[in-house]
Amino acid sequence: MKKGRWLLILSIAFLVASFLPLHLFLPRISMLTGNYDLAPSNINGPSMFVPFRSVVILDLNVDGANRDVYFYVTGASTERVFDAGRVYNGYHLEWTSTGFSSYTFNFDNTMSVISHKQVSYTLQLYPYATILLFLGIFLLLGSIWQIITEENVISKLRGFLFKKPEPLNVTCEYCGETYGKALDKCPYCGARKKIKSQGKT
Repeated sequence: MKKGRWLLILSIAFLVASFLPLHLFLPRISMLTGNYDLAPSNINGPSMFVPFRSVVILDLNVDGANRDVYFYVTGASTERVFDAGRVYNGYHLEWTSTGFSSYTFNFDNTMSVISHKQVSYTLQLYPYATILLFLGIFLLLGSIWQIITEENVISKLRGFLFKKPEPLNVTCEYCGETYGKALDKCPYCGARKKIKSQGKT
């Protein structure tokens, strides 16, 4: 099998793999841990750059009062891209990003008037889908170019588009007269053989 077809098969395999839940089988690439003491009506949280279609896993522990906070994710424009509402101690999230951005994972204690909340978290990043997606696209483009080169597609296409039209008339080799190509024999001398196309040697 030619190189271009091998590259095409490999690119399709990478693209298909990018849609699989690889974070269940492969190790995390990076991790953030920390804790916050949230005063009443206070909002705080870590930020992390997350590539497109990467998986982020959050594990959250909350202490104080009812052991609950509001939780949501905001993008670089501070617009909420995910909102879980009120969450409680032991909250677990697996979230897939929808773009290349620095996201903030907000722990919101605006529900409390007098109670402090102690929040501890672990954020794990799995960008395998992003890596495989871009590798697949890169290999796909490379395989297309390789196949075009191997099959001489450009030359064939050029020959098809700029093909010279067949002559409508032929010249009789015997009498030298020109007549329509559709005729079986020369109308001038009656010759049937050794007829050549006009303009050819």
